Amino acid sequence: MRIDGQVVLLTGASSGIGQALAGELAQRGARLALTARSIAPHPTHFTLAGDLTNPLFRQQLIAATLARYGRIDILINNAGVGLYQPSWQADDQAVRQMFELNLFAALHLTQLAVPGMRERRHGMIVNIGSIASKVTLPWFTLYSATKHALASFTDGLRMENAAAGLHAMLVCPGYVKTRFQQNVLIGRPPDELASGRRFATTAPTLARAIADGIARNRRQVLHPASGWALIAAWRTLPRLVEAIFEKLQRDHQ
Repeated sequence: MRIDGQVVLLTGASSGIGQALAGELAQRGARLALTARSIAPHPTHFTLAGDLTNPLFRQQLIAATLARYGRIDILINNAGVGLYQPSWQADDQAVRQMFELNLFAALHLTQLAVPGMRERRHGMIVNIGSIASKVTLPWFTLYSATKHALASFTDGLRMENAAAGLHAMLVCPGYVKTRFQQNVLIGRPPDELASGRRFATTAPTLARAIADGIARNRRQVLHPASGWALIAAWRTLPRLVEAIFEKLQRDHQ
């Protein structure tokens, strides 16, 4: 899908991947509607601050974007949060908050945006997942669960709406140099993981890969490409990968 002139609604746009992606899309000529819990007004783009875990705000966001631009061509569900706790003892309120933001907010916004896209037979949903949607990370079990669900939702959504001219793309970042780990709800990652950033990417580099994926109607963007090695190992040598992950988790506890 071409980006120039398209109306893009982007969540989680105030920092990290979202901020970089807003800049990349603006350079490519997109007309932007940006939201985050706290976001400054912009002289060119439409911005609306609010809590995406609130269904009423999600409805307000879609209505305000349509009032400003008249349509939504691309919805990018980028907002998300993490939780570093074992699943069997995770804080219930934090788990529900994470699922609400990572999965249900994306689902609800999609349900609000897709009818207009289907009417025009034009549109794309981009869901920002994670390498954890492909390989479950035991220090990040329930976060992985939200991203596995988001991945399945994306695939089904694409097949459901293909005949109506709509497309859906999943993005699976590996480690990205942002403040994501500092902003999780509870906990911290294993020290070995926090220090092992040899294969990390940056938010601007990832943003370019996402924009290229949109332009090429990709089904999936996995970046950095080194993540495919982990996925291949998980699929072909699952016991070995599990043993390595189990040791990381034991050392972390």
